[in-house]
Amino acid sequence: MASWYYVISKTREKSGPHDETFVRAKFIAGEIAPAALVWHDGLANWIPAGQAFSALQAPSGSEGKVPLPDGLRGWMTFVGVMTFLAALFPSLVLFGLPMLLAGLAILGSRKALDRAPFILPDMVPFFLKLRTFFCCWGWMYIIALFLVVLFLLAYAGIALWAASSGQVAPHSLFAN
Repeated sequence: MASWYYVISKTREKSGPHDETFVRAKFIAGEIAPAALVWHDGLANWIPAGQAFSALQAPSGSEGKVPLPDGLRGWMTFVGVMTFLAALFPSLVLFGLPMLLAGLAILGSRKALDRAPFILPDMVPFFLKLRTFFCCWGWMYIIALFLVVLFLLAYAGIALWAASSGQVAPHSLFAN
């Protein structure tokens, strides 16, 4: 089994020896950039990780792999950003921290999918279900935003009506 080494982009230090599966997993997870240099026993020179793991970025159908379902990356990005944004206010009182971490995890996993855009055909049903999951969460966020805007418009309308007709403002009902 060949020993693999890679250059850590931030520090320019060499890391290794590692198994190929370890280095490949770091590449797929985005911890090793495609431009980062890698080397293993049998290579004369260091080569970019993108070249070493080109099978992970090859055109569709290579090595029996198929592309990811359409729409999965878009819904993952949308749900990740919305989860992150929805967690900002609750994080001030700490119970939103898991939600904040979930949004960051979704965005990180989406980035990892960009490194391996082709999957084995056996995994297609799983990724189709995953796309459905993110699509449902995305529509939930869209509907929730629509309802919040609708509520704010209705409240503003009632407040303006109350102010113009000399009635009690709606927010003063909650002050008692």
